[in-house]
Amino acid sequence: MSPCLACPDPEPMPGGSSRRRWLGLAAAGCLAGPALALAPAMPAEQAPQPPLADMHTHLGRRTRAQSTLDLAEEMRAHGVMLAAWAYSTDRAYIRSEPDGIHQVAEPDPVRIARAMREEMRASRLYIEQSGLGLVLEAADVDRALAGHPSVVLAAEGADFMQGRLALFDEAVDAGLRHLQLVHYTRNAVADFQTAPPRHGGLTDFGRELLRHAQARGVLVDLAHCTEEAVRQALEISKRPMVWSHGWVDAQPGAFDDRLGWLRRRLSLATAREIARAGGVVGIWGLGLSRRGQRWDVGRDDAQGYARAVLATVEQLGAAHVALGTDLAGVGESASVRSYGDVRRVLQALREGGLGETGLAQVSHLNHARVMKAALARA
Repeated sequence: MSPCLACPDPEPMPGGSSRRRWLGLAAAGCLAGPALALAPAMPAEQAPQPPLADMHTHLGRRTRAQSTLDLAEEMRAHGVMLAAWAYSTDRAYIRSEPDGIHQVAEPDPVRIARAMREEMRASRLYIEQSGLGLVLEAADVDRALAGHPSVVLAAEGADFMQGRLALFDEAVDAGLRHLQLVHYTRNAVADFQTAPPRHGGLTDFGRELLRHAQARGVLVDLAHCTEEAVRQALEISKRPMVWSHGWVDAQPGAFDDRLGWLRRRLSLATAREIARAGGVVGIWGLGLSRRGQRWDVGRDDAQGYARAVLATVEQLGAAHVALGTDLAGVGESASVRSYGDVRRVLQALREGGLGETGLAQVSHLNHARVMKAALARA
């Protein structure tokens, strides 16, 4: 018997009616539901396994983590139906240092644009040859959750366009549907968390890009932006946006914090503003070799990752939290390294008291909802 696409193991999903209920919820978009659905944990052998969606993964790309896992194989083996496959557009201009990641060179406009074109071409070829779906319109999201594992092409940073909107349009025409405004390199769009601000938030070009991206059906991702840039983006946005990967703390990160993971904090107040606008905050799979009071998640620690997700659900509501694993992106400092590990996170969420409605929202429905909202025809 072939493995069920929504199950972590090669066994049929228990309860056909339960599977129909999950797929019905997925196809409907399922925006409703309690903010925090807490219920007694269902025995694992009786509980349906919801599909997985990931708002931020590098699995299968060339990264410093040097993972050998294949994206398509992992998606099929572990029921990952929707994955934003992120390409770090500034990867040639940054370097990992003991205190975090820093820019080490100015992007060459010709080279960075050419690299983006090649990455888009190679990504499309891989998706086609591996039999994955490519998300280009809202119906493709429904098709994914109905059983066809699919990829959203995502750019981690708008650096590739070097202030030229025409290069963004070229990327959209090639299949880009998820745009993170900044990463670790100074650009013409906005300030980012890990370097001293220069723009006071968004630039005029950044505002123009945000409006244009939403008009073209691209999901705008605020991860790595400064709090001021996030607030300004929320003021002009017409559609829900995401913070695809990171973590939430009482206070925001600052560029002069001691370590990079501290700089990447999103304040609870700003996270709530993203949620009020219908958006979603993705919790990353970072794991520390020595856990801190603020981020109590260790390496290879699915239980710790689940605790961090549950804490964020309690703060924002289950309708506004998702998984942004950053698989193959956080290097050795990873709490999860495969989608099999992420399945263990979901089981820990269930055992930690997250009810089935909340589990469905966090595992896949929230990502699907904002993706469909971005792709909807204007």
